[in-house]
Amino acid sequence: MDTKPKALTTKEIKEIAAMEDIQQMWGAENAAEMEEMLDTQVYAVKFKYQSGGPGYIGDLYILVGDTPDEPVRLIRTKGTLQILD
Repeated sequence: MDTKPKALTTKEIKEIAAMEDIQQMWGAENAAEMEEMLDTQVYAVKFKYQSGGPGYIGDLYILVGDTPDEPVRLIRTKGTLQILD
């Protein structure tokens, strides 16, 4: 199993940047500003993830700002990115 982090694609960056909750977390005014932040200020990676037992298999995105706060975790549910609580 490949457990190495992957860089986000341009399409993934645009999709994440379009999420209003993500924009609010980073104080972005719009998706374009959030895209810029994802490219320059936010640590963002993707893993090909498989949980143990019955559970989630798919992409796991982790976003971390420049403070040691909890990372934001995203998974895809029914084709749509969702923030994990």
